[in-house]
Amino acid sequence: MNWNPKVAGAVVLLLGWVGAAGAQAPTPGPEATPTADASTGDLDAITGGDIDVTSIEQILRGDQESMEGGFFTYDPAGRRDPFRSLIDNLPGEEPPDAAERPPGLPGMLVEELTLQGIIQTPGGILAFVQGRDNLSYIIRPGTKLYNGEVLEIQPRKVIFRQQTNDPKQLKPYQDIVREIAD
Repeated sequence: MNWNPKVAGAVVLLLGWVGAAGAQAPTPGPEATPTADASTGDLDAITGGDIDVTSIEQILRGDQESMEGGFFTYDPAGRRDPFRSLIDNLPGEEPPDAAERPPGLPGMLVEELTLQGIIQTPGGILAFVQGRDNLSYIIRPGTKLYNGEVLEIQPRKVIFRQQTNDPKQLKPYQDIVREIAD
């Protein structure tokens, strides 16, 4: 005969409670001996039918069903993932890995550019910058970078508009000014 320890503990607890209340616990006779296997879920045979255990059976079945499902997944379908932090990738954190970015200027961060010079041409004003790869690049207003773009070039300075992902700021960008050193 197999006894489920949880059910046996509940029966002992119930019998102890009945005994403490002043009633005598009936001695089990041959007709009260449990004949059902406790693992099959037939708790009425074990408890003698006096205790309503349907809610316990429902809870145990619910736990079992939830464990059979495996892992949970989330499909954002174009929406923001509510399980990700709003303050991830704030300014001042490590830049993204260089292997993830495209080559050349489109893969450069504003912080990685060093202003080398500015020239006036008949077609407009241009600036020379040095990137993280130690190569020189020519930029003009509207040149796209990895985290921003060139907003304006003046005779002594370049203004970059850097995109920010900071929920505490009112504007989703900040303007960074780089000047030519004398």
